[in-house]
Amino acid sequence: MSLLERAGRVAARCRAFYAARTPGHFLINVHFPVETPAIPPLNAFDLDHQLTEWLDHNLAAVRPVWAAKAGLDDDTLPSICPRFGIAEHSAWLGSEVHLQETTCLPVPMLATPADLDRLTLNVETRWYRIMRDSYAYLHSRADGSFFISVRGTMTPMDIANALRGDALFSDFLTDPAFAHRLMGFLVAAICWYYDQILEWADDVAAGRIFMYHSSWMGPRTIGHMSNDAAMLCSPKIYDTFGFPYERRITQCYAAVLYHVHNQKLHFAPRVAQLPNLKLLEVTNDPKTPPAIEDLPRVLAATGAANLMLYGTSDQVRAHIGELTSRNVFLDVTCRDRADAEDIIAFVRARSRPLI
Repeated sequence: MSLLERAGRVAARCRAFYAARTPGHFLINVHFPVETPAIPPLNAFDLDHQLTEWLDHNLAAVRPVWAAKAGLDDDTLPSICPRFGIAEHSAWLGSEVHLQETTCLPVPMLATPADLDRLTLNVETRWYRIMRDSYAYLHSRADGSFFISVRGTMTPMDIANALRGDALFSDFLTDPAFAHRLMGFLVAAICWYYDQILEWADDVAAGRIFMYHSSWMGPRTIGHMSNDAAMLCSPKIYDTFGFPYERRITQCYAAVLYHVHNQKLHFAPRVAQLPNLKLLEVTNDPKTPPAIEDLPRVLAATGAANLMLYGTSDQVRAHIGELTSRNVFLDVTCRDRADAEDIIAFVRARSRPLI
């Protein structure tokens, strides 16, 4: 089966999943140990002169994974996108970045509320150019064996935290007018930037492949969205400075992939009410029970949303009955390829039909 034929098969199942009006439908992504070349530390590179070398290392590291999964009929497709770390989600607005070994951290650029007037939408900022040029380079390496995926974005509240630092949490209380003005600016800014990411990624069966699950979602999908800053705030703060602005963004798109942490789900009930929410990814945080083993709490906090949950193959087998109350995209860690083949068959047999 060619890659395009496989993409059509995956897209057909995904279309049915996201269109489903009844629970009990499952999609699945499997992975298992594969020997891959190490990626050198990100902070060992001068990205102004060694960008393509960094991208080549990332591409080399993922090719063995694609090869190991060849022939497995899960709901993913081989894909890659530029991925440097958390700061890239805000640095396109002109901020500086601290490179780390495996990620990058933003340097706040709004020292005072008056600095908001410095923010502009400019295709010549350093990190806008790094992301644009990275997408272009990956396209130049395309050989028909993989797709270029969508990297995603953060929400206004999360980007505001990157730009303003932790002073933002005081602003919510002492200067709410500034906080609202910043969030309003970021609504338009995020849509401007994200629409270009959509254009940089491959059109696959009239949709896009998304980094977080390497799977297909339909046209005009925004994702993943995240608001880790909301983990540090009360539901009232999120309801005032987070949700209204996220709603304005999601109303502009046909579908939404949103990312939350299972350690702090106090704002998730409101997230689950966002317009056009198609998939809510719940991560497994340290020192917190895995979401798949904490289903009463997770299900109670997430409304009727389709969920993306992580677990081992054994956890999926143990909890599949409980999961039928929702439509769930399962990200499954397997012991080996044989275990992966078995869990795919197991999940397919227990899912309501998708094609």
